[in-house]
Formats: sequence, structure tokens, C-alpha cells
Amino acid sequence: MSADNGISKASDPDWSKRYRETKNVPWYLASIDHKVTPQTRDLLEKYSKVPAGDVLQHVRDIRDKAWAIRSYPCTGLGNFLDPMIPKCPAYGIIIKRLQSGDSLLDVGCFLGQDLRRLVFDGAPSECLYGLDIVSHWDVGYDMFRDRGQFAAHFMEGDILHPNEALQGLHSSIDIISITHVFHQWGWGDQVAAAKQLSALLRPGGMVVGFQVGTVGENLIKAAGLAKSDCYWHNPGTFQRMWSQVSEDTGMVWVSEAQLKTWEEIGWNPQETAYLGKDARIIQFVVNRTQ
Repeated sequence: MSADNGISKASDPDWSKRYRETKNVPWYLASIDHKVTPQTRDLLEKYSKVPAGDVLQHVRDIRDKAWAIRSYPCTGLGNFLDPMIPKCPAYGIIIKRLQSGDSLLDVGCFLGQDLRRLVFDGAPSECLYGLDIVSHWDVGYDMFRDRGQFAAHFMEGDILHPNEALQGLHSSIDIISITHVFHQWGWGDQVAAAKQLSALLRPGGMVVGFQVGTVGENLIKAAGLAKSDCYWHNPGTFQRMWSQVSEDTGMVWVSEAQLKTWEEIGWNPQETAYLGKDARIIQFVVNRTQ
């Protein structure tokens, strides 16, 4: 863990800063205009009040701002324009629970795009929390033009090493969404992170999200631009991880996970080819039953 900001290198690796001065990496597309789906345009025009003729330049400018902070694949590929939480099979349940007063924490919230989607679909923003290791929160306000009306609570911190603000949420959250986070770590850090998530949740809590998964070998070794060693799951290994969390915490967690192709989640597989032929997306809903 670095001494200056309390963030571990596992959560804020060097590669995420290394390419900010260049765009010559496989996870940066020359144009992200095609990522503006009808749903994204609807959100930006109706929620953010971006004029229809300004939407494309608006998202290009936002990507430039975000890339200058960290050179993440979700930025370079424009995936931040496609909120993931509506694709969750429990999305309808999540909306109803939030409307009934439950709370949700988005771990790895980035610009807060999933949180805005929740609000657009009827969730009160006051019950929403966002956590990320490096703040892109102001860029999120620039993107969605809702400073002063969006009341979600943001914390900068590392789920692997909770700071005081995050510790203050222990046993107070009902739902956690965590997308594109677990897959950057090895097995041990993933178990540690899952245990931290467990500590934040009330009984009856739910963890939902999406990560890179695999139909091949689970241990992905760093090579070339592969960034770092990591562990990619299939549904069986993901359940095994949560079984270990259950054993270690005394809670009972039940995982429902499925591997999805890139096409099934609406992504072009050519844009993620750098991840290898066995890479897929794993979607999951994990419920605490005891």
C-alpha cells in the first residue's frame, strides 16, 4: 500500500497511469460514437438535458477528461456509455428495494453512470453510495450535468483497505454493485474484497455485478499488455470463492452466476479481442441467506 493515499497497488496498478499520454493501446478506440446507444442518448438528453446535436461531442470530451486521470479500458473502449446494472437479472428487484428505502453501494463507480441510470429509472439518489480508488466524480457531474440535484454520496478509497469513511458503512448497506473490479486481482485479493463487501451488508444483503470471466484457464498471467496476474472465474469457481467467504465469515452466501458472450451483453467481440479467445463476461447475483 502506498504511504501517501492508502491505496494498494493491486487496486491502483501502475498500468492504469502508464498510458495516459498515449492512446496506442488495444483498449482505446479512435471513435466511440457507436457506443452511444438509444438508451444512452435517452439518458443524456432527458436526464442530463444535453441537446441532441451535442451528444457525440459531449461524450468525446468526457472521455478525454477521464483518460487524463486513468487509462482504463472502460474509458478507452467507451464502455462507460453503456451502464451495466440494467443488464443485471435482478434489476427490477433492485429498483423496488431502493424505492422502498434500501441502500446501494456501487464499488468501482467510475463516473457514476450506473447510479444515474438507477435514478433515471426511479431510485432516490439519497440512498446511493459510490466508491472508487481514484475520483472521477467531478467528471461524472460534467457528463450528467446534475451537480446540485444528484444526492448520492461518494467516497474515494480502496475496498481492500477500507478507510474510516468506508468503515462507517459497516452493516448498513443493503445492495452492493461491483462491476469490472474483481477480475483485476488474484484469488486471494478477490476473497479479501468479498469479505469486505460482506462486512458492509446487512442481513439479507445482495451483491450483483459483472466481471471478465473465462471458459479456459482461470489464472491469467501477465504478459505484454496483459497488465498483471489475475484470476478470471467461471460460475463454478465464483461459487467456490463465495463458499470460502461463507466459511470465513460465518455468513451463508449463495451465488448465481452465468458466463455471457460479448454479443449477449451488447459488445463487439473484436473490441475485446486483446483479452484472448477464452474471455467472456460473468454476470452474478449473490445473496446472503443467513
